[in-house]
Amino acid sequence: MTVGHERVIAEIEKHARQARMGDSAKMRESLAAIRALCDLVLEGEQQPGARAPRAIPLSASPAPQPVLSEKKLEEDGANGDSLFEF
Repeated sequence: MTVGHERVIAEIEKHARQARMGDSAKMRESLAAIRALCDLVLEGEQQPGARAPRAIPLSASPAPQPVLSEKKLEEDGANGDSLFEF
């Protein structure tokens, strides 16, 4: 879905009006929204042939190998099942 530049500019103008009328918290929120809208347009221009990311089918990824047997490492002087065995 592509958003037109005119629509983005209209949203920027709306947030600029809100920034002028609001207190400092509202102004910061509006300016952050303006920044996000500008980044959206500028990133779209940098990658003109870029498309939306596609999902990779699950069958294309290799299946995880099951663990057949679990052997514990046993050493002299170890503390059993402690995570801090040295």
